[in-house]
Amino acid sequence: MQELQDKKLQPIDLSPLPDNPLVSVLVPNYNYARYIGETLESALRQTYPHFEIIICDDGSTDNSCEVIETYVQKDSRIKLIRKQNGGVASALNAAYQESKGEIISLLDADDIWLDNKLQRVVEVFKSDPKCGFAIHNVIQIDSDGNLIKSTPMLKQLASGWMLTYALENGGYIENIPPASALSVRRKVTDFIFPLNEEFKRNADSLIFRLAPYITVIKSVPEVLSKFRIHGANTTSQQTLTVDFMEREHLTLERVHQEQKRFLQIVYGTELVERLTDWRSSLAVRHNLYLLARLKSASKLESRKAHQHLVTHPRFYTQFGSSLPQRFLLQWGEYLPNALFAALFEQVYGSGKLKLLVREFLKRTHTASYAR
Repeated sequence: MQELQDKKLQPIDLSPLPDNPLVSVLVPNYNYARYIGETLESALRQTYPHFEIIICDDGSTDNSCEVIETYVQKDSRIKLIRKQNGGVASALNAAYQESKGEIISLLDADDIWLDNKLQRVVEVFKSDPKCGFAIHNVIQIDSDGNLIKSTPMLKQLASGWMLTYALENGGYIENIPPASALSVRRKVTDFIFPLNEEFKRNADSLIFRLAPYITVIKSVPEVLSKFRIHGANTTSQQTLTVDFMEREHLTLERVHQEQKRFLQIVYGTELVERLTDWRSSLAVRHNLYLLARLKSASKLESRKAHQHLVTHPRFYTQFGSSLPQRFLLQWGEYLPNALFAALFEQVYGSGKLKLLVREFLKRTHTASYAR
């Protein structure tokens, strides 16, 4: 019976794209004067020329607008909107309201696109008339533009019609890259915008957590952008910490509420009731167990979190290839808190062993994605 019901849940119909669809590039900016010039240069170098860049400056207190204005004067495809500080969601809403493109591409003001990024995105959308959400891989760089790793950020990317999977996985779909790797057809974004402006950060999560409920994801495995990680970029980091996991959970819980609201509007109560608890995914169960151990929770609470983790049907698929990680997660329950925390630092944090391995890999791998 459930299978028959699921067959009725189909992605929304999308009309064919014109030969040269206009791409609207939305750039929210706040105090990124140091990076915004390089970001815009990467957008202007695109091999696909039919685009507009709409930058919303969210009340910057540095010289961001002066830098942006120099580009506005050089290229008529660039438009600058200025507003009081209200957060990323409000900046994206303002930029989206001014956009006219059939395709919407996000670009963070500190990231860099490779020259063929938009060309590949347009090709992806045109190759599959059902696809309304295109993603690609990224590579991580530091504040100075140096490679953090020479390999792509994600080993694999989400792909296909994933509504049922999302419902059963607490609304969580793995292997979706950061904002600058997201492009969406306008018919899809019209369902999603305006974004809830309470999301001062992580506003891109509203897009990639809602779009899969109404459209097909298609992925490009190659790296098409550079994702910058630096001190001011508080939503991303290289190591796992208690503070980071707790902030992630707060975001996921809030996004889960937005998913319920979205499903209610699009499908009605029945699908809202099918959306499982936000703690259902392996990623969240993983973090909940680590938090229980690192915060010295009671034995009962720790064992419960451990059981939820190791009995998840995807546990061995996800962690089977990483012996240190699997050992810590599977058998760490029998270790005292102090020893568990020390091993955690080696496996997830900035421990000496991890730093040595990272340095070795950095030296032995060819930086094939470096400019």
